[in-house]
Amino acid sequence: MKWTIVSMLVLLTSCATLDNRYDPAKLSVGGVAPGSGVVVLSTGAQERCISASTFLKVAPAQSPYYVTGIALLPVDSYALKSDFPDHQGNVHALALPAGKYYLAPWVANPMLKAVKIPKAEFSVNAGEVVYLGEYFMPVACSWSTQSKFFNRFNRDIDLITAKNPSIDRSKVVVRIGGFTGLAIGNPNP
Repeated sequence: MKWTIVSMLVLLTSCATLDNRYDPAKLSVGGVAPGSGVVVLSTGAQERCISASTFLKVAPAQSPYYVTGIALLPVDSYALKSDFPDHQGNVHALALPAGKYYLAPWVANPMLKAVKIPKAEFSVNAGEVVYLGEYFMPVACSWSTQSKFFNRFNRDIDLITAKNPSIDRSKVVVRIGGFTGLAIGNPNP
């Protein structure tokens, strides 16, 4: 009987969801360091994934892919409750020092070794809020980095400003992401 109760508690605990550490509600726009800007975007996929959850890595423009980045934004992670009713996805907001950066998919499975990883370069200026669009994977849990950026400004900004009213939608600069090269891999094998 004791083992049954312990087993049930472990099972229930493993089904819990985590908070999105880059949820717009957690960003203090007034507390953004001088010389920094804010990046807002959404990430998503058709469904949740467990065995090969994908994250979107945020890293300085010149940093190598396998060096720790600034952030890993969940794309199809089973551990986060979706912000959207029709697919697995979340909105994110993070403050970054003014400069150039890239986004690249990061599959959270240590058994996988990436051969080619696309990257989307972007910049943020001091004092601005930049919307990069929606990073969407048409097939979740696929061990594939096939993905696209979409302009879902109204949907995303409505949700972002509902979570954080201090973000002024009229001052958001729209710079939809797009793939600009490879974070790793040979473009001409």
